[in-house]
Amino acid sequence: MKTESKNNNKIKRLNGKLFSPEYQPSEKWTEERALQLGNELIEWLKEKDSEGNDKGNIFYEEFLIIEKDLYPEIVTYLRSKFPSFFKLLEKANKIQELKLQKFGTADRLNAAMTKFVLINKHNWCEKQELTGKDGKDLNNFQVTGIIIK
Repeated sequence: MKTESKNNNKIKRLNGKLFSPEYQPSEKWTEERALQLGNELIEWLKEKDSEGNDKGNIFYEEFLIIEKDLYPEIVTYLRSKFPSFFKLLEKANKIQELKLQKFGTADRLNAAMTKFVLINKHNWCEKQELTGKDGKDLNNFQVTGIIIK
């Protein structure tokens, strides 16, 4: 059984809410605000220095959680609530993947760590191609005849 403090005795509950529908607080995160955040994120990832070189902003979560001081739960909430924001996060994720590829192959980043991040964050995998003694690919291996002794 819920009890309310003495100060709240004068406030009537309406449909389980302390305020009437007319006096609900405005929503903090609107789609417009979420899109603004998403576009700022894309701009941050593409940022150049005074000489026109990439600033090296790679990890989009760095912008959202460190630069913008958002909790991960807020990012998850915005991603699930606004499909348009989700699309911008997908784009940011792809930019991150491409920058890791580019900087990793250009020796701007540690190759081993770049490989680790690409495998664990972007579902990359190492392919090992198997070939037979004749050098042909074993993926298309066909049995042409069976000898029974």
